[in-house]
Amino acid sequence: MRRLALLCALWVVLPVGAQTPSRTVFCCSDNGHQVCGDVLPPQCYGKSYREMSPQGTVRRLVEAPLTPEQLARKEAEDRARRAEQLRLRAEQRRNQSLLETYSSVADIDARRDRAIQGVQLELKQAEAVRAQLLQKRSGLTREAEFYQKRGMPPSLAAALRESDSELAAQGVVIDAKKRDIEAIRTRYEQDRSRYIALTESRSAPQPQR
Repeated sequence: MRRLALLCALWVVLPVGAQTPSRTVFCCSDNGHQVCGDVLPPQCYGKSYREMSPQGTVRRLVEAPLTPEQLARKEAEDRARRAEQLRLRAEQRRNQSLLETYSSVADIDARRDRAIQGVQLELKQAEAVRAQLLQKRSGLTREAEFYQKRGMPPSLAAALRESDSELAAQGVVIDAKKRDIEAIRTRYEQDRSRYIALTESRSAPQPQR
């Protein structure tokens, strides 16, 4: 310790010409006292320190190593920053794609209507099939009424079960088509709102500097 203090004092008091210009001095603060050496003093381990010229010019400031808690917090902040950057880039790509896909709000409305019309046609076809199945099921029900007091033929019982299965499957198809129509409306409404916001922000006058 005494040698280090003496070394620091000699660097201060020696004339500029007597100091070696290429030498690097390592200095840090240890309990309020400056500690210096031509190699990093043990007192500076785990602390921030300065690399200085013999004339006292700071060449480099080395920060203290992070504690495990600080390192974990920094890594979490870095991950969050990278995730936000990825999110912003993805949003920019979606916005650019939206502007390149549609030419106007009217274009969005026209595409929405065409998409809905296509699914509505499929829905009508599915409902027509269900109507036929209901008609078939009604005939089987009337036929089954003749066998209320006696055993129903196996073929008729099988036909009733098959008819119920077909009606259930067709109901699933119809419900899916209805959900598709609502999903199309929702998607195009989101595109419409975002398109308006993007085009309005581009056309808004920029503040003068």
